[in-house]
Amino acid sequence: MIPLRLTFSGIRDYPPTLLDLSGADEHVMITGPNGAGKSTITFCMGAVLYSSKVDVEGLKSRNLPLDQTWKAKISLLFQNEGIMRIDAPSFIEFTLKITQDPGQPMKKEFIIATGDLIDEWEDTVRYTSGDRVFSFSTYKKDLQYKYKVDPDLYYLIWYQQEVNQFAVMYPEERFRIFSEMHGIDKVQRDWEESMEKVKDTEESLRSAESNVKIMKQELSMKKTSLDRFLDNQNRLNDGGKLYIQALLQLEEHYKKEKDRLGELTSQLIDDMEEAKDDLTLKIALKERNLEELEEYKIQQHQLNHEIDSNTIKRDELSFKIMELQARIEELDQELDAITKRKNQISRTEEEVKAALVKLAGEEEIANAELEKNQQLLKVRENDRQEKIEQIARLDLQVENDEQGHSLHSERLRQYQSSHAVQSTIDALNAKVSANRENLFVKNRKENELAEELVLLEENRDLSLRQLESMKFFRAQQMKAYALRELLELDEEASIKAEQLFNAIKYTIFFDGKFVLPPNDLYHVPLRSIVPERMMTSLPNLHLKVKKGLGENELVHGMKALWWVEQFFIEGTVSIKNGILMDPMGLRGPQEKNRYILSFKALMARKLEVKNVLVALRQDLSQIEQDIEMDTRQIQELNSIIHQVKESEAFMTIEHERMLRKKNLAEEKVEKGKIEDEIQHLEAEEKKLVRLQLKQEQDRGILEEEEAIYAELGKMKDKYEERNRLQEQLLEVKEQLKLQKTKVEKLETDFDEIKQTINKLDRNLDHLDDAIAAVNRKILMIDKQKGSSIEEQDGAKQELVQIIKDLEEMKQMIPTLYNEVSMNFSIEQLPSVTNIKQACENGKVRFDHARNETGIDPAAPENYETVKQEYERLDNDYKRTKILLDQDKERMEGLKDQLETTINMRVLELQQRFKSYMGQFQFEGDISWESYEDRKKRTQFKLFIKARKEGHRGKMEDVSTKARGGRVGKGVSGGEESLSSLLFALALLQNLQSTPGFIVLDEFDSALDENRKVKVFELYAHELRRKLIILTPKSHEETYLNKFSRAFVVQHDPTVPKSRVVGIIKTV
Repeated sequence: MIPLRLTFSGIRDYPPTLLDLSGADEHVMITGPNGAGKSTITFCMGAVLYSSKVDVEGLKSRNLPLDQTWKAKISLLFQNEGIMRIDAPSFIEFTLKITQDPGQPMKKEFIIATGDLIDEWEDTVRYTSGDRVFSFSTYKKDLQYKYKVDPDLYYLIWYQQEVNQFAVMYPEERFRIFSEMHGIDKVQRDWEESMEKVKDTEESLRSAESNVKIMKQELSMKKTSLDRFLDNQNRLNDGGKLYIQALLQLEEHYKKEKDRLGELTSQLIDDMEEAKDDLTLKIALKERNLEELEEYKIQQHQLNHEIDSNTIKRDELSFKIMELQARIEELDQELDAITKRKNQISRTEEEVKAALVKLAGEEEIANAELEKNQQLLKVRENDRQEKIEQIARLDLQVENDEQGHSLHSERLRQYQSSHAVQSTIDALNAKVSANRENLFVKNRKENELAEELVLLEENRDLSLRQLESMKFFRAQQMKAYALRELLELDEEASIKAEQLFNAIKYTIFFDGKFVLPPNDLYHVPLRSIVPERMMTSLPNLHLKVKKGLGENELVHGMKALWWVEQFFIEGTVSIKNGILMDPMGLRGPQEKNRYILSFKALMARKLEVKNVLVALRQDLSQIEQDIEMDTRQIQELNSIIHQVKESEAFMTIEHERMLRKKNLAEEKVEKGKIEDEIQHLEAEEKKLVRLQLKQEQDRGILEEEEAIYAELGKMKDKYEERNRLQEQLLEVKEQLKLQKTKVEKLETDFDEIKQTINKLDRNLDHLDDAIAAVNRKILMIDKQKGSSIEEQDGAKQELVQIIKDLEEMKQMIPTLYNEVSMNFSIEQLPSVTNIKQACENGKVRFDHARNETGIDPAAPENYETVKQEYERLDNDYKRTKILLDQDKERMEGLKDQLETTINMRVLELQQRFKSYMGQFQFEGDISWESYEDRKKRTQFKLFIKARKEGHRGKMEDVSTKARGGRVGKGVSGGEESLSSLLFALALLQNLQSTPGFIVLDEFDSALDENRKVKVFELYAHELRRKLIILTPKSHEETYLNKFSRAFVVQHDPTVPKSRVVGIIKTV
């Protein structure tokens, strides 16, 4: 981005001013005496680029009347060239419009206009403070990221003393600027914030830890009180419950025991009498059973002998039957198999032998035919596979041909031919060219009308040649006036009355005696006009001096009015019917026919210009749309024309596609014939295979029948043996049946006698046991009766004592007694020993808990309150500790990142600074350090050290001065300026951005002529960009020749007024 021009109006005491800054590699000097207003130019650049360092209100003239509206406009035009060229049109203009009504806040509007031609903008964007989309923040971001011309972000403008300040500023301030330029300040702020956060977290952690310790001690004491209270309550409650429950159980136990022992004594007396009667009866029954037992044992011995002899005979008959059955079954199996196979044979033995001979011949013939058929089938299969591959290749080619034919036919249908497409492209190109020429003409017309409208809005309707003349006189520092600025038609004049003055109404009057006119308009020196009389109007011509003129302008107006009158008085030069006649010839209107001397004419012209502009701009918009649409269509046709040519080439090879289709059909026919032949061979092969299978089956049947006939001759003797064995088997079975019946009857009788004997033995055993039991029972009953009487007396005494103890507990703890008694159950009671042990334990525990001292009844509530507070403080402490560890880790990481970044940047800066200082016979060094101040805040210093080459002693910072206002210490003023400039150059070189220009205010104010030239050359060589230098000094020719353009700022304090004058460079 290269600046081309700067224009501003309404700024301080400057008139509307234009500065030509063009040239990518051409440097510009702006010079002038101190106080002339040079820095105002840099402020204008900064203001239009929204620099935070510029106070826009400072651009307002202090000489502006309080009741007058302040209107200002600043425009800075850039050419999109250089290393940092952006994706935008060739020219970009940034504009700031300022309006401030009396007593009202200032209104600002930023404008960005872009286009490929200067002042013929294709796109314009306006930014205002109230716009949600295009606000000032959006403008700032666009400058930073889209156009990359933000003066603060890229350090494009160095205002007054900024480039010379590094040597005299404190090392802390120097480090701050260094860190901002390299983005270190953000990392530094992050680190400092992390340190403050760590300190705050550590303090919070210490406070939380102290609170936790105090509360932990309090909680421990409350826990001890709670434990004692709970233990006492548990023992009191458990002991009381256990004691009462045991007493109730004992009471119930002894009640039941007393009743039971009474009933037991009565029952034992009755049982004694019954036992004695039962004993007598059982002795008599035992004697009768012994007699029956002897009789049954004699019968049992006789039956046992008969059973043994008959069992031996039965077993012998069973074994003989088994032998006969086994032999018969063996013969049956052999005879049965042969018989079944013989019944299935339909041929005789001779027929079987003849069929075997015939079958052998048929098998030989079938095998030969099958082998021949298989060989032929294999050959035809190979032929079919070859045809399939050939058809697949042709089929793919034909399919591709059909797809291509459809695509290319549709394309040719749409675009006809490549020649038609090219003709359309040529026609559109011609149309676009014509529209561009028309657009250029209309743009120029629109600019002319716009400029005219601006002049009409400002009530300054000047022609182009008048503007040229006015600029010429401003450059000559001479006051000049157009005729319409001094004279006007009166109220009675019609608009057409102005045509009388067409030949002279564009005349320029100037406050002087002689100039070389810049064009062919009338240029009249006011000092040469000496009116014969003073007048303010010419009623006959309807012309008068313009209202509202100042004292000087009124005199000039009367002179101009007298001058006009001379043309309408008979003489050598006169005007008749609007034509100027002199001895040399005739002259018509000076410019095109326009009305400029009448206010009504001006209003009419302003309305006409506005209407024409609206129509013209609509035409321009439509032409631009047509150009864009035609250009887009040209691009589309250019991208499709080669495809149309491909389609044309494709359609020329139609015969090849038809030949491929024909070959495909023929190959398919051949393939069908081969497949029919293969099917025939396969059917024949299946037929022969089935024949072979049938032959194998027939051979098996015949061979099996032949074997059957061989075996039939061997089976006649076995038939006779089986019949004999079958008759013998029937006789033995009948004998066995009779013997089994006899044995079964004997065994049944024996079992019955045995069961009777066993029953009698069991009855005798039972009677012996019963007699012994009855005797024991009689003794036991007698003993139990005595014990029962003694136990009954003891139970009565225990029951009385227990009832007394329960009554005491009921009086002492009625609530607990009622609770236990209500829940008491008598369904299942423990043993008496356990109940008595529980009763003793419960009584001891209850009495000890009831008599214990030092128990706090409020212990549970106190403990719960302290516990909740402790848990809250402990959670706060743990959370704070985790946060502290995280904050410390982040702080260390940021510190390492900060130190690494600073070291890297300072090292790069130091290398460049040493190299630059060495070119001026100086030794230079750049270093940094950090320290903590009294408030424990980390401060950073950046030192710039310099020393003449060959001098001894250590290098000191260039800002070091003697204390107490004394002198004699430190570097010289020139060395300060040199070190500042070279340090600034190193800073700029160390930045990553490479913009196309830089503005330096008071760049060389403290350098001598020799160093000034050398420093400038070093800046130009190292930065390799356009330099715009503001300097208050006068300069030698050698230094001036380094610049392609130079401007001088002049200020007249008597007016007051500032202006910029260009210096023409002579070769």
